[in-house]
Amino acid sequence: MLSFPPTFFPRTCITTNYATILGDQDFLRWILNAFIYAAAAMVLNVLFSSMAGYALSRLNFPGRNVIFLVTLAVMMIPLAVTLIPKFLVINNLHLANTYLALILPAMAQPFSVFIMVQFMKGLPKELEESAMIDGATTWRTFYQVILPQVRPALTAVAILTFQGAWNDFIWPLVVLGTRNMYTLPLGLFFFKSAHFTEYNLLIASSMFNTIPILVLFFIFQRYFIEGAVSSGVKG
Repeated sequence: MLSFPPTFFPRTCITTNYATILGDQDFLRWILNAFIYAAAAMVLNVLFSSMAGYALSRLNFPGRNVIFLVTLAVMMIPLAVTLIPKFLVINNLHLANTYLALILPAMAQPFSVFIMVQFMKGLPKELEESAMIDGATTWRTFYQVILPQVRPALTAVAILTFQGAWNDFIWPLVVLGTRNMYTLPLGLFFFKSAHFTEYNLLIASSMFNTIPILVLFFIFQRYFIEGAVSSGVKG
């Protein structure tokens, strides 16, 4: 790892690094924790963001534009500003060092709401009018008529949310206190110490942090790109 001059291809290929990290029960627990965090945040954020996006883009009620402007304003607040208030809320609820401490702040994100609003604004109004003539309720119109039309936006929100939660380091560092509750990015920090860094184990472990995101993106890349483009281009 530290040879000089460096070589692009190793002289010998070994698998002992993977055997070492996969034999560590803490490492497997970190992967599980990261998956629980990312999957739960993804599902809840897609659900609540799509509901908020439908309300702010398709329904008429007093204060709709004000709520949307507040949502956009929240996106401009730096993470460092909200870090301590979020921790105080979680700590006062006695949820520190739990899965809920990770999931609750991530289950409704302003940027995801923005994507859903912009995408749903481009849908024709006739969709809802036809559903209303057929006697569909607002809720039924939402999940049977609107949601199938915004599948690219849902996919974009799902991928971005999963990626953000899977790679999150700062929030788990603040809210988690025991080694068995650490997520994978936080657990990788254990391969570094004040005196030396186990680069072989660190890089081998980083592969497991990268593969799920790549697989998720390549499977749904068509929907992701379409959703990202459609949310920013109107007409």
